[in-house]
Amino acid sequence: MKDKQIIYKMRNFTLVKNGFILVGLFILSSCLSIKPGGVKTGKKLYETFFVGEEGTQYFIKPLLFSNQLNEELKLDITFRCKNEIKDSAIINISFFSKEIFKIADSLKINNDGNDITLKQMKYMFSERNKEVYNCRFSVKVNLMAVEKLFDNNNWNLLLYKNGISTNYKTPKTTKKKIDKLNYEIFALF
Repeated sequence: MKDKQIIYKMRNFTLVKNGFILVGLFILSSCLSIKPGGVKTGKKLYETFFVGEEGTQYFIKPLLFSNQLNEELKLDITFRCKNEIKDSAIINISFFSKEIFKIADSLKINNDGNDITLKQMKYMFSERNKEVYNCRFSVKVNLMAVEKLFDNNNWNLLLYKNGISTNYKTPKTTKKKIDKLNYEIFALF
């Protein structure tokens, strides 16, 4: 009889111990999945960060554009806004092509009425992925001009480098993203 009681107590102890371990693992895994500081919104198109007295910082994740040679251009935008648009934005551009370049004369972005010409783009780096180079540039622009671009999703980008221009068009998926970003961010300003 004593042996049965000891076995019964050991089973209960093992069940309780395993229960505590499972609860502990659940709590630990749920804590690790929390991303501090940022809020994912807009179907993962952008992130926002509260930056105190300066309001909110927005990071618009890369938007994809392509040319006739199936080369790609991606641009992401970072800016801060509190109660009104009065600051600048930083646009980072990645050019994916079979040739490496470190100087770009300008990039003109227009959309049936609004346009921005990005000049003095600062070269950041180049990296190679198999046969394709990623040439990365950065430029500071007027945030009001960026906001106006989001009024229309039919963007056309024209890159000038070494006296040659390359035209990039907006795919349908990017047009949908531009509309969603306008609705969720810029329409609120």
